[in-house]
Amino acid sequence: MSESRGDVLVVEDKENMLELVREILAPHHEVTTAVDGTTALALVQARAFDVVLTDVRMPGADGIEVVRRTKELWPMTEIIVMTAFASIPAAVEAMRRGAYDYIQKPFDPDDLSLTVARALESKRNRTGLAPAPAGRPNEESREDLGSDPVSLSYEDAMNVARERSSRDYLTALLRTFDGNVSRSAERAGMERESLHRLLRRYGLKAETFRKGGPPAAPSSPSS
Repeated sequence: MSESRGDVLVVEDKENMLELVREILAPHHEVTTAVDGTTALALVQARAFDVVLTDVRMPGADGIEVVRRTKELWPMTEIIVMTAFASIPAAVEAMRRGAYDYIQKPFDPDDLSLTVARALESKRNRTGLAPAPAGRPNEESREDLGSDPVSLSYEDAMNVARERSSRDYLTALLRTFDGNVSRSAERAGMERESLHRLLRRYGLKAETFRKGGPPAAPSSPSS
């Protein structure tokens, strides 16, 4: 497996959502799917994954149990929790138990790709396999979140921290590859067009990271 491809387990009991996530990630990652938490736990028991992407509310073993058991077996695996708005408190609890981040349904495919890319980079950093930074929003914001796991201030702080972490990650990515969008997209495990959209969203211009900086503006003709 190339360095840019991650080994990702997707856990989701709704077939249409499971297939959507697989279609988004499969072109750039090795994707294994599980239709419920019990199946996921059997897979995790057998081997480690780089990233586990799990729904919160599922019959049988829920997402919290998937987080708990995965972290017991494989502490270096990063876990992203998928949640509907009504289940955000459960996602917050999952993060308190060690999940890397959560993503709210319905989500933009670009956001999903970016969240998985950050999680993979974080895992590489923690195992000493990569120099590029990847912010962990749950660590950056924990001091400001208070003790109430269902408070809106937690969600607001998480959103601010996630935006900051995403921008920092994209900045580091462009800096590492001297503004080369194709190489940056390959490293992040996403389509070039997807990365372009994200750069526009975060107000980043690839040319400013190229060696020598952006091209100089033409000088005014002398009078």
